[in-house]
Amino acid sequence: MRISNPELKVIRFASDDVIASSALLGPLSGQTGLFYIPAGDFGGSYSGTGNYVQFNGTLGSYSGGAYEITGIYGATAGVDGDKANLDSIQHGQVYMADVGITLPATVFESIAQQTYDAFSYGNGKYYTNGTSYYESHWQ
Repeated sequence: MRISNPELKVIRFASDDVIASSALLGPLSGQTGLFYIPAGDFGGSYSGTGNYVQFNGTLGSYSGGAYEITGIYGATAGVDGDKANLDSIQHGQVYMADVGITLPATVFESIAQQTYDAFSYGNGKYYTNGTSYYESHWQ
């Protein structure tokens, strides 16, 4: 949903005057992140094969419970293990299958805070709900 006539108003909230906007920008708008999307849902070009495509981008406008992802770059496939590692923290440890070692979760904490699942409505644009892996899997 897009607002054709955005408005900016000063309104009374409790005992304070606050500015309210209909611009539909969420608190994460403008921040960059790392995104994972099922390979079949990603229509852009990427290198590699696998079930997931990883790409970088910027969280744009917020509407209908989702952020549009803009400025997409660096799409790479075959990153299923990376996504699984960020998805599955257990007892404060993360198992790295490719190298066969377990590392403390704190090593990945900052990455998990800026990593999101992405999806598409099939319209050539990509979206995320804005819930980081840290919020959904690590808290």
